[in-house]
Amino acid sequence: MRPKTLSVWVVTIALVVSLPVLGSMAVAPLALRMPIAPGEQGSSSFTVRNTGSDPITVDITLHDWWRTPEGKFQILPAGTLERSCAPWIFYSATTLNLAPGEERQVTVQVTVPEDVEGDHWALLLVAEEPQPAEEQAAEEGLTSTTRVMVTYAVKILQEDPVNKNLAAEIKGIELVHTSPLELRVRFVNTGNTHLTTQGTVEIRDIFGETVRSFSVAPFPSLPGEERVLVLQDTSADPLPEGFYYVIALLDFGGEYLIQGGAPVQIPLPEGG
Repeated sequence: MRPKTLSVWVVTIALVVSLPVLGSMAVAPLALRMPIAPGEQGSSSFTVRNTGSDPITVDITLHDWWRTPEGKFQILPAGTLERSCAPWIFYSATTLNLAPGEERQVTVQVTVPEDVEGDHWALLLVAEEPQPAEEQAAEEGLTSTTRVMVTYAVKILQEDPVNKNLAAEIKGIELVHTSPLELRVRFVNTGNTHLTTQGTVEIRDIFGETVRSFSVAPFPSLPGEERVLVLQDTSADPLPEGFYYVIALLDFGGEYLIQGGAPVQIPLPEGG
């Protein structure tokens, strides 16, 4: 479902994958998929490790998250989304003090109410507390210093194994460019479960024959989420001039494929 409101406050961050050289902390895994039926409880865990040479303090906070149709990642207050599982989550530590090389495991427990159906989600932000700039500079004999701090987002997805409803639609398809051929496809997850969708784009001539096709790479979507896919034919040769029909065929894991199409006219050369 869409957020109840996005006007409360929205903090957009860039997720950083495991790149210890950017900071003194590593977190893994960055996604917890937890199959838990309504009325039941389950748990999983992730590990936080101090990869630096100094002690660090790590803060762990609970949030919701969402993607805009263009794929921009957003951090929201916990409980903002209708399908948030944040109110059901207990995690074993909100602050960690780690010595150099020390590793700690954080347990995440989810208790799902009996009267809900479908998938729900949230995330934990794992952030290293900054050291006082003056103290660090003095220790290093510097007058000033810049330290790169890394924040990790651990996504939590509660998957309903009992009440799955896989459904999706293509809401529209439009031509963006003809050379190279580029399409914009509006895809909506209309079911109640997380989907991974992939597919094919077929280019057919006026006789209905497929003259070219290219793959749509797998992409994720949450229940209620709309994705705007920009699909491009990377073939070296442009299409000959003429009229075509472009069809996007997407497999979201259900019992049927969904499709959308748009007519395409390749312009004649100037003076033709």
